[in-house]
This record gives sequence, structure tokens and C-alpha cells, in this order.
Amino acid sequence: MPIGLQLSKLPHSASMPVRLSPLESYRLWSQTWESDSSAIVALESRWLSPWLTGLDSRVFLDLSCGVGRWLIHARAQAAMVFGTDLCLEMLIEARKKILLAGRLALADTRNLPFRDACADVALCALSLGHMTPVESAMTELARIVRPGGELIVTDFHPGALAHGWKRTFRSNGELYEVETHPYTTDQLLQCAEQNGLVLQELLEPCFDEPERDIFRAAGKPDLFEQVRGIPAVLLARWKRP
Repeated sequence: MPIGLQLSKLPHSASMPVRLSPLESYRLWSQTWESDSSAIVALESRWLSPWLTGLDSRVFLDLSCGVGRWLIHARAQAAMVFGTDLCLEMLIEARKKILLAGRLALADTRNLPFRDACADVALCALSLGHMTPVESAMTELARIVRPGGELIVTDFHPGALAHGWKRTFRSNGELYEVETHPYTTDQLLQCAEQNGLVLQELLEPCFDEPERDIFRAAGKPDLFEQVRGIPAVLLARWKRP
């Protein structure tokens, strides 16, 4: 289930959101997810795209794939793709993309319908914080990565949560907060190591000039200056020896 951070819902917003479970949230948000402006998604995409290259003929699994944005990216490179998500409404939106026909399934990322060691690249994007315990999700993600394969995880940065940021969205003028289960970066890295994965790269980017126009378009240029030095997204890439 992808995540967006609406600029009206960054720290210091006067609105008080209604808190919903992840599944309830994405059911409600599914119709407008792709059209919503999201500084978090823009930042994550900018840093993740360079990792998702050279996918020709590789098995690419997107777990919690949402509307299928990264599946389309991989499919364009002739990867063999398959995606899962727990939210049927998000999958219905993904199924509207012709390239994804027959390549989607309803499933919990903590209990995937794949055999062991089947993926060249397994991706879980902006979703891990919706799952608890995080160890169960990481163990299941690691299980499907074949020797020589990679697991890539991106998420709302744990430090951003510590600064009071919230995962939020709007629907019909109402502000909603997506329930989140905090974890630490050390907890994530330790769990991956325990599952036999070797860390290749860890990134913790902040908002920067490419995101400035998103803040400006939302009428919040001052907010950009307030948050630009705080890590907003966590990206980690592991390899199975």
C-alpha cells in the first residue's frame, strides 16, 4: 500500500485527522491516490528509480504494490512482474493498467503466496510501517529472495515519525491519518541480517530543490524550509549471498 504525505498534513498543520487502520485508509484513498500531490512519493521515487534498472527478464515482485506504479516501471524494462496488496480497492485500480492484467493478487505481505527463493528483486515500498510486527514482514520478504537476489525496502523515515510527522491524506475534504507502527532503523537492519541478507546501501534523503515546487504549489514555501533538513524517507537495499 503506497503512502503519500499531503503538504497540508505535514507537522504544524492545524487540522486534526481522523485515525484509520491502513486497510480502511487505502480503501478510502484508492480512487484519488494517483492524483494526490505527495512530496513523500516524489522524494522516494527520485531516489529509488536509479536502483530499479537492468531488470530485463528478471523476476520482480512488488509486495504491497498499491496501484502498481513500480510494477509498470519494471514491466517497461521487460521484467517478469507480479504484485500483491492487502487492499482490494487499490488492486482494482492497478488492474486498470493493461500491462498488469493477470499479474496481481490479494495477499498480506506477512503471508505471501510465493515459494521460497523465487525473486530476483523483491520490493516493499512505503508500506512496512503499516505492518506489525515488523519482524514478521521482514522475515517473509527475505524468504522469497533467491541467492544473488535483492530485497529493497522504502518507507516513511522512522525519524520523521519521531518529529511528529503523520501519514495522512484527504478524502471529500476530510483529513485522515493512516495508523502506523513505529520501528527503528537498527531494528530493521538487525532483522534483515538475522534472515541472511547483506546490506548493500542505506539512504536517508531529505526534501531538496526537486521537491520545492510541490510545496510552493501547495502554498507552503515556508514549510519547505522548515522540513528540508529532516530525513523524510528511508531506503535500504540488501542482497542474499
